[in-house]
Amino acid sequence: MTREMHALIMCGGKGERIKDFCSDKTMLEFKDKPLIDHIILSLKKSEQFDKIFAAASHNSKATINFLKNHDYFRGGLLEVIETTGIDYSTDLVSALEKLTPAIVFVIPADMPLITPDIIRKIISNWDGDKPSISIVMDKEFIVKLGLLPTILLKLGDKECYHSGVSIFDSSKVQAGKIVKEHYITLNDEKLAFNVNTKKDYLLLKSKLNRAL
Repeated sequence: MTREMHALIMCGGKGERIKDFCSDKTMLEFKDKPLIDHIILSLKKSEQFDKIFAAASHNSKATINFLKNHDYFRGGLLEVIETTGIDYSTDLVSALEKLTPAIVFVIPADMPLITPDIIRKIISNWDGDKPSISIVMDKEFIVKLGLLPTILLKLGDKECYHSGVSIFDSSKVQAGKIVKEHYITLNDEKLAFNVNTKKDYLLLKSKLNRAL
């Protein structure tokens, strides 16, 4: 039996590294839209998902309000899962448990350059054998862009940054149990711009200005 494939946007974090600049970073504007709206539209255009879910918490009240007034929410394509906002991993496991059984494409809410083509490319690497795959980028690639993501990994003899994008078989995820991640390297600028700090956001805006 073919399992449903859902998208899960993670947008309930505290935004500790950017809170002095804004209270709800997913609502920062880029190309006249909130960051999260770019994610939603690319997920929809990829035509890969049965439904789009957004995991949000009391840390992201403006985002929840935006989502619940979105055309896709009113049309039934988008649904909000309200989480505790304690930390990322707790919110993620809680949301995945609610979506069992399904294949779940997880993406942060602050990656506005993501495109339908990249989403499809990532999904093409999912073979269904593993409990999860995660997309990483080489440290050298990220540093050249002037970015500094949060999660640095040592994979063999090289250092990589986690993009924040993963695919999970939600039936194999349980609270308190470690899920073995399998890593795929994809050095793409559109995955690299994950807005964690004011500097990241200004670099993103600067990139837009140069493009114009």
